[in-house]
This record gives sequence, C-alpha cells and structure tokens, in this order.
Amino acid sequence: MSKSKEEEKEEKKEEEKEKVSKNRNLFLKIFLPLLFLSATGILLFIAFKQDFNTTGFLKTRKISYGSEYQEDFGRICYGSVFDCKDAELETSGTVDTKALGEYEILIKAKANGNEAELKQKIAVVDEEAPVISAEVEQIRVCPNGKIPAFTYAIQDNFDGELTDKATITHDGDKGVVTILVEDSNKNIATKVIPAVVGDSEAPIITMNDGESVVTYIGIPYNDAGANVVDNCDEVSLNTENAVNTNSVGTYIVEYSAVDNSGNTASAKRSVEVRKPENGIIYLTFDDGPSVHTGRLLDVLKKYNVKATFFVTGAGSDDLLRREYNEGHSIGLHTYTHDYAYIYQNEETYFADLLRVQNRVKNATGYTSMLMRFPGGSSNTISTKYDGGQKIMSRLAKAVQERGFTYFDWNISSGDAGGAYTSSQVYNTVVSHLGHGGSYVVLQHDIKGFSVDAVESIIQYGLSHGYVFMPLTASSFAAHHGINN
Repeated sequence: MSKSKEEEKEEKKEEEKEKVSKNRNLFLKIFLPLLFLSATGILLFIAFKQDFNTTGFLKTRKISYGSEYQEDFGRICYGSVFDCKDAELETSGTVDTKALGEYEILIKAKANGNEAELKQKIAVVDEEAPVISAEVEQIRVCPNGKIPAFTYAIQDNFDGELTDKATITHDGDKGVVTILVEDSNKNIATKVIPAVVGDSEAPIITMNDGESVVTYIGIPYNDAGANVVDNCDEVSLNTENAVNTNSVGTYIVEYSAVDNSGNTASAKRSVEVRKPENGIIYLTFDDGPSVHTGRLLDVLKKYNVKATFFVTGAGSDDLLRREYNEGHSIGLHTYTHDYAYIYQNEETYFADLLRVQNRVKNATGYTSMLMRFPGGSSNTISTKYDGGQKIMSRLAKAVQERGFTYFDWNISSGDAGGAYTSSQVYNTVVSHLGHGGSYVVLQHDIKGFSVDAVESIIQYGLSHGYVFMPLTASSFAAHHGINN
C-alpha cells in the first residue's frame, strides 16, 4: 500500500529532528570541553598573575571634624591570588581635621622593583549634633505662658558654645518644654523636658546700697532704692520711707512686691541718722580734671570719702566718668575759665556754662545743675570785663532762675596763692575747721601739692569726728557777699 502525502511529510519531519539532535550532541561533545579548558586557563592566568592588589581600600573616606587622622588604606600587596606580599608604602599630603573640606593623599606602593600610585580623598565633615545638658528634671511654666529661665548648656564640637542660640518652646498638650538648636552645619539637637504650669515663686528684691546705711542729721536722705524681678510677671516695687534726718534715730525703709499669682516679697533697709561729733566737711576741687585727678580719686576711694568736682573743659572724659561712677558730685565751673570771655555779659557766661554742662552730660549721662563761679560769687575781677553791668549780681540771680545751685566756700586751702606745699595746704585747712558746722573747702586738683595734702586732711577729719560729704542741691552753699 502506498503512503499518503501527509504520512510522507511527517516522516521527513522526524528525520530532520533526528539529524538536528545528532548535530547538537556532536557540538556539545566538542565545544563544551574546549570552553571549560579556556575558562580554566583564564582563571589560572588571573590567579597566578603578578600585580598590585588592594583589599578594603576606599577611594573616598569620611572622618569627623576634630578627630585624630589615621591612615587607613586597607591592604595593598603585590603578587598573585595565592601569594601576595604587602607593599612598601610612601604617602604624601596632609589632612587638617580642624578645617572642613576635602584633602587628597597620594600613595606610592613599591614591591619587587614595581611601583604603583593610588589616591585617596579624605572628606573632613561635621555630622555631629550639638550636646544639650540641663540641670532640671521638670520645668514650671508660668500661667501666662512665659518659660522662666532655667539652667542649661549647649556645646558643639564645631561651633563651641551655642547656649544662646537655642529655641525653647512649650507644648501644653504634651506637657513638655523642648530645647532645639541647629549648628552651622545643619546638625540638629533637641532635648525634651517634662513641664507643669504654675507659679509659686515670689519676686526677688535686691537693695542697691546694702541693708544698713548711716547718714547724718540735717543732710537730706536720698534712698538708693531697690530693684525687683519676678520669674513670670512684670511687678512694681512699693516703697515706704520713714526716714527723718531732722532727728537722730534709726529708721526703716520697707520694700514690697506682689506678682500676679499672689506671691509676695519684702525687704527692709535700716537707716541710722547720727549727729556728727564735730561737723561736715565738703571737699571741693576746681579746674580739673588734670593729671593729678586719678591719684586724688585713689585716695578718696581708699577712705570711702565722697567729694565734689567743679570741672572745666580740661582733662579727659575718662576721668569725668570715673568721678561720677565712684559717687562724687560733679559741678560746673565753666568750660574755658576765661574771665575776659565769660564775664563780658550774661550771654557769654551761659554759653560757656552750658558748654561744660554738655560735656559732662556726654561723658556721664548726668545733667549737672551744681556750679561754682570762677573766682567765686564775690569776685571783683569781673568788673574789668563787664562794662559796669554789675555782672555778678545779675548772674547770681540768673543762674538760680534757670534752676542751678551755686556754691562758694568758707575755707580756702590757699593753693591758688599763698600756699605752695602740701603741709601749708594741710595746716591752712585744719586750722580753719570749727566745731559742729558745715565746711566747704576750696582746693584745686590741677595742683599736685594740694592733692598731696588730701590724705592727711581726711585722716585728721575722721579722727576728730568730722563727716565728709559730697555737695547736693540742698547742701550748705557757703555763699559770699556779692561785690559786683
């Protein structure tokens, strides 16, 4: 029986499949062994190849700012996989860990007469957050939402002290206070502290001049006052001053303050009013400041004696400030002390007086209204320059109308004429001291010998029951009779 066409086609397909299969098997039998032999050869070549090899070598390393730089190149060797000996390394380049940035280290590797070069980049970075430390375990937040000051500190490895850079917030819902700070390299640190709302802390009153003060009868008492601060609120200080300097005795000045939560504070100052055994000495110095004023201030400070300086345009502003800051009275003696100019008329006098007043104000912040006429109110030298206007009579009235208080003296040291040594000044002053009165002593701190006498005058006064005081607007003025 003959085969159909379909059967013949099927037989041909089977014959072709069998032929392909035989060819594939032949290929695998020949090619795979060759491929295996080639791969093995390559691996053996690699394994036994002599060259520089690295293990654990980083082309770029990060190190922290401020840390100690140490070389780290992993392992660099020369040889094969099976036999690799460490290479001798030479390095160049520096790394400053106190300066952020990138640095490059050049590495020369040597082995068996062979050399190779590698490069490693070192990045000095600051990725360290600031460190916040706080001494409180809980913070009491004020009812008005204010967070009272508490002790904490922030240090950063790069920026140093960052305590004043912190942001402090209160989350009432969570009951916490959070300290947050960011350094200059964007590293952020936070510290969360438990918080409660309330105020049980009283205001704090600080007295400006101690709890005990001595003054003397007849001298107006100006209380130094006190300052008050509160952890939560702006509070006012209430003062009750019962001091009566017309009567000897001990008096009390009372201070009190109440905050918005009802917390109260109080303080007292005891003021003893005494009667001087012999009287009050007002040391006054004209025409300065000068090169001698500094050591005069040293002597006054040594004995805690306050004096009065009638100043001009001379000397340094630093000395003016020191006079004022050390508690002495600053009076005005005109700027130029030029009789021919200041005593022409009222306009020239006041122009010069206001000029020195502005100098004192600019140097100290204080507007002085105390003054002394050059030559005193009784001078007659002014008659040479005023054209018969009786300038001193006019000025004595005018200065008082403008709110000034002028002072003369009742003891002259003679240092402007007649006395030329410190002993002469000393003898002149102490010989004119009486008993129980007020004594305004005229000296000049531009005269070195007169300044030299001051310590002895103070020692005499203290040992003989006198009290030294600075002049004020209500002090004894020792006015002279006006002669022009």
